[in-house]
Amino acid sequence: MMPKSFNILCLLVAIQCTTYNEEGMATPNGEIASDETSNEVDSHLPSADVEDVSVNKFIDELHKQFEEEQQVKIAKESLEATSEDGTLGDVLLQTTAHGEQQPFPVTSLQQEGGNLTTNATNLPDVSCTVGREAVGQPVELVNSTRLLNLLVTEPNVTNRRSTADCVALLFYARYCPFSSMAAPHFNALSRAFPDIKMAAVDAMKHHSFNTQYGIVGVPTMMLFHNGRPAAKFNDSEYTLEMFSRFITKYTGIEPQGKLFVTSADFGGPVPSVLVKENDYCLALSWIFILVCGIYFFSKSTCWRWIVETVQNTWTEAEAQHEHVE
Repeated sequence: MMPKSFNILCLLVAIQCTTYNEEGMATPNGEIASDETSNEVDSHLPSADVEDVSVNKFIDELHKQFEEEQQVKIAKESLEATSEDGTLGDVLLQTTAHGEQQPFPVTSLQQEGGNLTTNATNLPDVSCTVGREAVGQPVELVNSTRLLNLLVTEPNVTNRRSTADCVALLFYARYCPFSSMAAPHFNALSRAFPDIKMAAVDAMKHHSFNTQYGIVGVPTMMLFHNGRPAAKFNDSEYTLEMFSRFITKYTGIEPQGKLFVTSADFGGPVPSVLVKENDYCLALSWIFILVCGIYFFSKSTCWRWIVETVQNTWTEAEAQHEHVE
């Protein structure tokens, strides 16, 4: 269907052409009648005058309606353009039915207790509970049972915009050098974000969660909202600053105080000292690979050729030995 403004424009053009043809007709002397002459002629024709006045009024009304629609359209386009750029203006001109323009303010959302100002296009992905009673607790090393208790979901929370408890969980391994380097920075993260529960789990001891949450390597930090995974840290630098940016990006919560790592953060709770452990799973994997390799090699043509060559050589050696005797 054609837009309403386009239909009105076509109607205006048609009426203007008709009016122009009627007013622009030549006089009997072959000259175009001027405005004064036409007015004098129209004064002697009451019916024609009435028709012209009604047509002019109709044209003026259509002009006004068309201009109002164009103003509304331009205002909407300017609002959409500024919304896409992430900056909303102070006021938006609203066109009334009489063609007047009245400003009304466009409000922005400002987070309480921080300097983060967001608009409709820059809202955080999740809404975390703030002002918890357990403020500033250190990182908690959890096992499978404790982790399941931390990730309990509330049935009343239906989406990420609903306020719920947030948990930052670090998957680490004691023998992984990268986990040891990331440990003190994650230990310091609990001071910067006291409203978010910080926990860490040994991915090698409690490997059942690796498949559930798609953990393919350590260290890996994930953000949970209402017991459900909301975001995964994918940066290659495991520093306090990068961890802080990750939390702020998805929660909108700014860190409290300065970001720094103390000597106490190297002592725990997440261990920063590399521990050499026997990886029995790795040894079992190597044994499995060797057994499979030997089995498939024994079924190959190369293996049969080696066996036949050894048998022929052995037979020839026995025959030569009997001939010497």
